[in-house]
Amino acid sequence: MNWSQEFLDYTQRQLKNRMNSFGSRREEIENTLAGCGQDEKVLLSYYYATLPLTDVGDYPPALFLETARQALKVREEFPWCAALPEHLFLRSVAYPRINTEELEDCRGLFHDRIAPRLSGLSLPEAILEVNRWCAEEATYRSTDGRTASALQVFTRGFGRCGEESTFLVTALRSVGIAARQVYAPWWSHCDDNHAWVEAFDGENWRYLGACEPEPVLDRGWFTHASARAVMVHTRSFVQGSREEIAFLFPDTEPVDLDCQEGVAVENLTARYGAVKELSLHVVKQDGSPASGAWVSLSVMNMAAPREFARRRADDAGNVTLRLGKGSILVTVWLEGESDSLGELILAPEDREVTVVLGSLLEPAGESDLLAPADAGLTVPVLSPTQEEARRACLDHAAALREEKRRKREAQRPAPPQGELGRVWDSLTEKDREGDLSPQLLEDSLAPFPWEKDFPPEVFQEGLLSPRIGLEVLTPWHKTLEERFTSQQREAFRNDPTQLWQWVEEHAALDENCYSALWGTPEGMLRVGAGTQQGRVLLYCAACRALGIPSKLVDGIPQVWNGQSFSPLWGKKLTGKLTLSAPQGQPGLAEQNYTLSRRGPEGFQVLSTGNVEAGETRELSLAPGEYRLWTVSRMPGGNQLARWETFFLREGEPQQFTLSFREGDVQDLLERCPLPGFSLRDQQGGEVSGKELLKGSPLTVLCFLEVGREPTEHLLNELREAAGELEKTDVPLCLVLPDLSCLADGTLQKALKVLPWAQIWTADFASSASPMARRLYLDPDQLPLAVLANQEGEGLYGCCGYNVGTAALLLRLIKGLGDLALS
Repeated sequence: MNWSQEFLDYTQRQLKNRMNSFGSRREEIENTLAGCGQDEKVLLSYYYATLPLTDVGDYPPALFLETARQALKVREEFPWCAALPEHLFLRSVAYPRINTEELEDCRGLFHDRIAPRLSGLSLPEAILEVNRWCAEEATYRSTDGRTASALQVFTRGFGRCGEESTFLVTALRSVGIAARQVYAPWWSHCDDNHAWVEAFDGENWRYLGACEPEPVLDRGWFTHASARAVMVHTRSFVQGSREEIAFLFPDTEPVDLDCQEGVAVENLTARYGAVKELSLHVVKQDGSPASGAWVSLSVMNMAAPREFARRRADDAGNVTLRLGKGSILVTVWLEGESDSLGELILAPEDREVTVVLGSLLEPAGESDLLAPADAGLTVPVLSPTQEEARRACLDHAAALREEKRRKREAQRPAPPQGELGRVWDSLTEKDREGDLSPQLLEDSLAPFPWEKDFPPEVFQEGLLSPRIGLEVLTPWHKTLEERFTSQQREAFRNDPTQLWQWVEEHAALDENCYSALWGTPEGMLRVGAGTQQGRVLLYCAACRALGIPSKLVDGIPQVWNGQSFSPLWGKKLTGKLTLSAPQGQPGLAEQNYTLSRRGPEGFQVLSTGNVEAGETRELSLAPGEYRLWTVSRMPGGNQLARWETFFLREGEPQQFTLSFREGDVQDLLERCPLPGFSLRDQQGGEVSGKELLKGSPLTVLCFLEVGREPTEHLLNELREAAGELEKTDVPLCLVLPDLSCLADGTLQKALKVLPWAQIWTADFASSASPMARRLYLDPDQLPLAVLANQEGEGLYGCCGYNVGTAALLLRLIKGLGDLALS
C-alpha cells in the first residue's frame, strides 16, 4: 500500500517522542511491531503515535493489531474504501477510537454480518443499509454517562445516542465506509445534547440518525434542532500542533480546527445552521493582552452554564471561532492565577468582544438568554411509497429486536445471591446488562472482610461496589493491595491523605490525554500516567483495596474519617446553606436551578438534590464563593435566567429562596409548523391533522399515557379546570394509543366533567414523537400537550410531568384572545 511520506514522517516522529511514555507496555508494543507485516506496522505505529495514553495502558497491542488488519482488509475489499484519500481512510475507517467508548474487538464480527447485505448497492444505499442493520440490533434507551463499547450495544440491544452513534460508526467502518460521530455538545434551545453520524458518500459527508433508518440520507428528527446549535463538532485523536496535523485535515479551515489533549476538534456548525465569526480579545486589568489565557464558552443548559468549547488565546490575547447565533457565557482565566477569573455574557449579535481578566458577572442579576432562531429548514419529504417502506423497516427492526431480547432473557442466568448478589445490586443497570467477567465478580468480594468495621451505609457507599465513576470495570482490589508493603498499608489506613501522594508519584498527570477518559487503575499504573479524573479514580480504588471507605462527590474524593465522609482536599464541610422553594414551584436540580462553587476555572456545578414546593433543603458545604442560578425555559427555547453570587463562611449560615422569572404571553408562544400527522376517531375513521386543526382558531392536543403519574396529573388538572376550558370554545383533543385506554379510571373521571372533549387514537411513533421533536421537546416524555392554530403551527407545547399545565393553557388562550383584540 502506498503511504505518503508526510504521513510516515509524522508517525515515526510522534511514535519516537512517545515511546518512553509507554511504561511496562513498551516491550510488548515493540515486540508486536517487530512481528507485523509492513502495512500492519505502519497502521499500528500510527495508532501508538496518536492514541490516548490511557488506551496504551488499558488495552493489549493485539486489539489494535486486529483493528489494523481489518482496516487493511476492507481497503482491499470495497471499491469505495480503496477510493478514499489517505487522510479519510486513516481518520474515519482505520482508527480504533471514536469517542470515550470502551474498546473491544468487534469489527470482524460486524463485517461478516453486514457485508453480504451490501452486494450490488451503491455507496449511499450501502450507508442506509448499514443503518438498517444497526436498527435491527439496537435501539435508544436512556442510560448513564459511561459510553459502552459498540459490541456491548450490539449484545444488549440498546444504548443512548452517544452509544448508538458509536455503534453505527463502528459498523460503517467495519465495511470500509468512512464515518464519524458528530456532536452538539449542548443544545441552546432545550436541555441535554445529541450525537449522530456523518458518512462519506464518495463526494460529500452526509448525516443520519444512528439506529433510526430513513429511506434517504440527510434526514433525521434532529435536523431542525441542529440548525439551532451554537456548536456542532467531531473529534479525531491525534498528537501534535495544528500545524503538524494539518495534512490530516486538508479540507478544514484553520479557524474550524483546534487541538487540545491529543484531540483535534473540527467545528462543523456551519454545515447545519447560520453562524457568525466571534472574535474575543482577552486583556488583563491594565488593558495589556492576556497571552495564553484560557477561554471557555458555555450555553445555559440544565440550569447551568455548560462548556461547549475551550480555546487558548494567542500571543495577542485573541481567540476566533465560528458559532451559532445564540447567547453564550464566556469565562477566562490565566493558569495558576486564582484571581484572574473573568466572565461575560454575550448576546447573539456580538461579534467582536473584549473580555477582562478578574472581572466577574455582577453579584446578582438577570439575563434573557436567547437560543439561535429556528432556521425554517426544509426536511426531505418522503413519498407515500417511501413513508410506507420506512414504517415497514421500523416495524421489521422492532420485531427482530424483540425476538433478540426474548432469546437473551431466556438465556440470562438468575442474578447471584448472597454477598455476590449484594455487589450485583450495587451496580448500574448498564453494568448488569453487560457481561461481567468471573474474575471481576470474584475480585468484587474483597471488601466483605471489612464490613463489620463500618456502619451499613458507609460500607454500601464507600466499599461495596466495584464501580467508582464512569470507568471500565476491571478487577483491581487484589492488584492494588499487593502493590503496598505492610508498612504502607498501615500508614495509609492511619492517614489516607498520604495515599494521594503515592498516586501522584505512580500516575503523573498527562495533559496530552483526553480528559474525558477515565482509564483503569491497572492501566494507569502500567504507563505511570492518567487524566485528573483517572487519578482520583485510582485514589478511591486504592483506598477501597485497603479497606478505607471512599467515594467521588462532584469529582472530589471523599474519605471516611470515622464520623463522616470528608473531602480529600479543600475545606471541610462547615458551611451551612438552606434553600427554599416557593409554593407551587419546586426547585428541580439541574432542571430549573443549580448551585455552583467557584474554582480556578470557573464555577463548578454541585449535586444538591431537589427542593419540594414550599419546602426547604439544608446543605453542608465547604466555605467559599457560590453562585445560585434559577432558569425558566420558554417554549421557543429562550431562557429567563437569574443569578446570585454569595460567600459562605463557617458559623454564618445563609438562606435563599429560589426565585424564578416568569415570561409574558409573547415569551411563551412560538409559531412552529407541525409535521404532518393523522388521528382516528372511535369508529376508525382517519382524519389528517391539517383537516382537524383548520376547524377552529385554536386546538389543544393531549397525547396521553394513561396509568402513568404524569398523565394522571394532567388529567386531574384538566378536570379541575373543566369549566374554564369549556368557556373558551377551544376543542380539547385527547389522543390515546388505542381505545382500550378508555377503561382507565382517572381518564373516566376527567371525561365525566369534560363530556365535550374529543377522543382520538393515533400511532404515537408517527404523530406524537415527530410533533414533540419539532417543538424541541423530549419525545419519550408523555403526556404531550400542544396548543395549535388553524395554520397547523404549534404555539406552545410541554411534555412529561409539569405543574400548572391546564392553568397555563388557559392563560395562553386568553392572552391570544386579548392580543387579537388589541
